[in-house]
Amino acid sequence: MKTQDGQTLSAIAVVLDDIYDIEATASTGNKVGYYSYPDEGGANNLALSSTAFTKIRYRFHCGSGSVKAKIVLVFSDATTQTILAETNSLLWKTGVVSITTAKTIDHIRLYCNAATGHVYYDFVLIYKDDFTIPNTAHAENFKPQGRYGQLEVLGAQGDTNQNLGTHSAIVDMHCVLDVGNWLRAGDTLPGQVFLDIVHNSVLEPFQWLSLGAQVAQFKVILDMPDFQYATQESKATHTLNLTFREYRRAPANVEGYDERWGFI
Repeated sequence: MKTQDGQTLSAIAVVLDDIYDIEATASTGNKVGYYSYPDEGGANNLALSSTAFTKIRYRFHCGSGSVKAKIVLVFSDATTQTILAETNSLLWKTGVVSITTAKTIDHIRLYCNAATGHVYYDFVLIYKDDFTIPNTAHAENFKPQGRYGQLEVLGAQGDTNQNLGTHSAIVDMHCVLDVGNWLRAGDTLPGQVFLDIVHNSVLEPFQWLSLGAQVAQFKVILDMPDFQYATQESKATHTLNLTFREYRRAPANVEGYDERWGFI
């Protein structure tokens, strides 16, 4: 549903197959305009309990230095929570906010305020919680990969390299399940959260991964959790190897590397 209070909004569009584009073509008066999902006043609501879904994460940027983004949640009791205060950023920015407890989330409002121009929203994700990986005792590898074609020219000594862009980044983690708390409330198997992610991947297209000391943060898919149990004499060891692959539908050509991998 479109609401216009001084902002004249074009129909919401999806660009690069993955990014919402809200454009204001005129800006007067209060200079406020937004789209809400699902439509407010309609029969369909999100009806999500903030006791179960405790956090919201977002990523956005603005097409000019004047137009401003804003994100608001609307609850079933008609109260609201501002997730992102009206702000401008020409670079892709990500944030996370804890949702007010004991509420029912019905709608999300995405704004394009203050001036004419575009606001782009990569995602607005309401989710249960963050899981902190207790350790990467054996290694954590972050591997952004170039993509080069090796052209074999007849008669030439050596190959010709052709730069074809980049592959999706890969993150490998080699963890010890005997160190730290790998259980969520109700779990019986250390690392069970990763079985949850793999099993429900058809419903959850990506996860958000933050690499801590390595600073990088970006969308990923979990390729395969590899649980390894070994015994040697009287000692048992329990390890977990995780492989994450960068998730994209939109190409990263329009982003800087610092935006792509979340260094800013």
